Amino acid sequence: MIKEIKIVVFIYFLLMISPLKSQDFSVIQMPFNSDYYDEFSPVYYEDGLVFCSNRRSSFFVDYTNDKDNKPTFNIFYVEQISKTDWGKVNIFEKKFKSNFNEGPATFNDRQNVIYFTRNLNYKKKFGSSIDRKNRLGIFYSKLTKSDGWQDVQEFKYNNPEYNVAHPSLSEDGKYLFFSSDKPGGFGGSDIYFCELENGDWGEPQNIGNMINTEGNEAFPFVHSSGRLYFSSDRHGSIGRLDIFYTEKVDDEWHKPISLETPINSRFNDYAFIIDPFKKSGYFSSDRQRNEDIYSFVGLYPIFENTKRMEKNDYCYVFYEASAENPDVTSYDYEWDFGDGSKTRGLEVDHCFAGPGDYTVLLNVIDRLTGEVYFNEATYPFKIEDIEQVYINCPDTVFVGQEVVFDGRKSNLKKFDIKSYSWDMGDGRRAKGIEVTHIYTSPGEYIVQLGVTSKTDKQGNSEKQGVFTNIVVLQSAKDKRKRD
Repeated sequence: MIKEIKIVVFIYFLLMISPLKSQDFSVIQMPFNSDYYDEFSPVYYEDGLVFCSNRRSSFFVDYTNDKDNKPTFNIFYVEQISKTDWGKVNIFEKKFKSNFNEGPATFNDRQNVIYFTRNLNYKKKFGSSIDRKNRLGIFYSKLTKSDGWQDVQEFKYNNPEYNVAHPSLSEDGKYLFFSSDKPGGFGGSDIYFCELENGDWGEPQNIGNMINTEGNEAFPFVHSSGRLYFSSDRHGSIGRLDIFYTEKVDDEWHKPISLETPINSRFNDYAFIIDPFKKSGYFSSDRQRNEDIYSFVGLYPIFENTKRMEKNDYCYVFYEASAENPDVTSYDYEWDFGDGSKTRGLEVDHCFAGPGDYTVLLNVIDRLTGEVYFNEATYPFKIEDIEQVYINCPDTVFVGQEVVFDGRKSNLKKFDIKSYSWDMGDGRRAKGIEVTHIYTSPGEYIVQLGVTSKTDKQGNSEKQGVFTNIVVLQSAKDKRKRD
């Protein structure tokens, strides 16, 4: 077993937590965690979770894991009965259990193939699982309807000289991500991936120094959207291990972004998973006495019955019905719009820069001198934005472009805005009066902005929201690559 973060499979530290809430997330310790043992690395499976634990699974024999004489880690399953109730924790598959360590695990989309970590020399009858010579490797098995899980096979790139661990399959099954401290990397442990080529895994490729650092990167999780979550103790982390995510733009990984508190803490936070809609999920942390599994739920408010945003239009047609045509050889009609602009003609178009109070004059101009001969009409002209939540953003952008979304032009009377909540249409959410977002795939997206008012004396608040469309085009750089 490896106690250092060199490939971090099992770590032990301490922090106190009970349901924690921030502005964005609620975090709860799962009820199936044991009091003395450790649980970590949950993955979705059927109606529950598969995870790792060193809780005792046999009354008579449990080989020790470390100096604390805890049993070795095995793979367990727990079924979710309801939103708050969970069933009994059981060994996931006895065929996978050995005298040494098993887990973490990952499944393909059909959940009939499993890849999991275990000690390479798992058939030993004696010895310590923390023996550094007994490295970690990846193993796999396939499920058949007639015979159940088949005999475990070894990943072809395991090596007794270094660790290969923490597998994560992409949804389409074409990529296998994992962490390894193999020589030639950027730091202690790096994230690698293999691509499925003609039914076989290609050579491991280091994911690169945009993600891997001189520190340790581990516990990758590939979301169905293509977003990659992982844990790292890189410089700038708020704790020992923090959870980050990154995405590919134009075939290049973007700079990793750290998740907010209370998901990340000053302790070890890792082995993160999230549902397809990116609203809830699970992660592991040692912020309590042991390593435990926590759930989280996004607290972004739900805005129902949002309306399509109307565009503010500051363009008008001006004409004076009662005006008589002057002598066109000597005089012209001229409109003075009160914004520094003037246009000649009896009927003219004009666009103002924005809302405001303007004084519009229709003057008769002496062509010879250019002076006002007389004033035909004077109008006070007030322009107001439509009373609505307003999304200020371009209509069309490119993949990989940083797009600014601004809610400052929201115009709501008798509505004191407290917070702005954004849904970017691609599963990602944000908060703030102004946010920056990058789309990673071409398409047409529906962007929503909801605002919540400050509470009144009775503690009540109001919500209003709008949506608009934004078209994301394939970037010119990506198009050249495809061509």
